[in-house]
Amino acid sequence: MNQIPDVLYADQDFTTWLIVGASRGIGLEFVRQLLAKGERIIATVREPWASHASGLWGQAGSDHGRCQMYVCDVLSEDSIAVCVSLHPIICPRTTTIDPLQTFVAQISAIPNLKIDYVVINAGVLRYPNRSTEASFDEFTFHLHTNTIGPIITAQKLLQTHIPIGTIVFMSSDSGSQANFREMEDGFAAYAASKAALNMSLRHMAAELKRKDDDTIILAMHPGEVATDMANVALPWEVQGIITPEESVKMMMNVIQSKGIQHSGTFWTWENKPYAW
Repeated sequence: MNQIPDVLYADQDFTTWLIVGASRGIGLEFVRQLLAKGERIIATVREPWASHASGLWGQAGSDHGRCQMYVCDVLSEDSIAVCVSLHPIICPRTTTIDPLQTFVAQISAIPNLKIDYVVINAGVLRYPNRSTEASFDEFTFHLHTNTIGPIITAQKLLQTHIPIGTIVFMSSDSGSQANFREMEDGFAAYAASKAALNMSLRHMAAELKRKDDDTIILAMHPGEVATDMANVALPWEVQGIITPEESVKMMMNVIQSKGIQHSGTFWTWENKPYAW
């Protein structure tokens, strides 16, 4: 069984963040900034991209278990439920994990564990993905990674009954139906997956309210962020590009400013409400 260090127990004076999709880009920047702030972190990466997080492993390893890292692929429901410890240096008190023991079962067994903020950042963009050209597999890949995987991840976390303060889904202005971006040639499957994510998380927020569950559900547009995923040649000029550092710093302020009355709403990194 994975022995999560005492610093991740709810009776300690700190804030605990779970970052899903932390190997690179925005997710990796969340972990970097949270480590610098002295927060406590549980982070997941997809195994195929684990090399992107090598620099973070060393930093987290020197923090004596403040950052717990796991492999979890949102394309696989089994992987969401059966995450394994990524690197022994990150979890100095980790023992051999039974592969049959699920990640949710492991964290459910920890007394008094509380997760203040969950950021579900996993996402992909395979460009181009036009409605007139994209294959069945290309559409499916975007929907699985950007919509179904994030929603199922949140679902499994909520089913643990661990107290969770806020769940943030990383959305995009491309997923807004009210502000349709006609110039975004080759974004059909990506935009559709983000629009579907937006609708699904709004239903999740409404369902939780009906159950008197105070977990806050938010959608975030991070801005036009210069990441590996955004490093594609586009046929239009992208305005207002910002760094991951700038985006994450501002998003953390936005996330922490929202209460239960904001559950089921869509915000930009600049703390402006965004149209669905």
